[in-house]
Amino acid sequence: MNNFYQRKKLLLVLLPLVVFIFSSCVDTSGPVIPSSINYSSEMKVVNLVIGSGNSTLTLNGQTLGSVNFGDEYPTGDFLKVPSGSKTLRVTFGGGASKSYQFAAPTEYKFRVFLIGNTSDTEAKVITQRYVWQTKNSAEGSPLFPENKGQITLFNGSPDSEINALIVGSDTVSFSTPVGFGSSTPYRAYNAGSYTIKVVYNDSLNYSFSQNLGSRNRYTLVLYDNAASLKSKVFTDD
Repeated sequence: MNNFYQRKKLLLVLLPLVVFIFSSCVDTSGPVIPSSINYSSEMKVVNLVIGSGNSTLTLNGQTLGSVNFGDEYPTGDFLKVPSGSKTLRVTFGGGASKSYQFAAPTEYKFRVFLIGNTSDTEAKVITQRYVWQTKNSAEGSPLFPENKGQITLFNGSPDSEINALIVGSDTVSFSTPVGFGSSTPYRAYNAGSYTIKVVYNDSLNYSFSQNLGSRNRYTLVLYDNAASLKSKVFTDD
């Protein structure tokens, strides 16, 4: 019996020592898993709302600035914002206002095109690439081939349908016309200066000159009513 109690006492003495040695061997130097990850996106707003004039932008309650009809905000680098749900409130030049609900796609670079007129307007989100697919990164460089300029088209004209895009001698005819609020994939051309012609509403033409830089990407925007069609070329990268 005495031997039993002696062994029990010895066990009670050694147990804390064993626990201490075990806890000392646990490696706590590894990376700590964060409780949450904050994703970000990059965005611009393009004002194509007919009759809007110079309009003020407020994003999730924060005033950004103003943007004229046919222009984008900001005019320089894309605006970095947290990914996720957004409320964009626009006060048009005439005093009317409109709130647009959309999601900033996770880790995407994108534009929000405001289209229509001040009484009937909507927002179209068009993504371009992941924010980490930059020109000189391993993931992004294939998107920017040497000696090539790329262009995509967005139709912001409510009564125009785009039938063809002619860049120099290269003609792309769309079997289904590019309708209001729609866009095309990027198309690559040899870097250089071109006369670009847009064929719309079957027989009408709109032409302008544009330089396409090597490893650059552009968005051609058509806007306003067909009778007074306008264009703007924005640099994406």
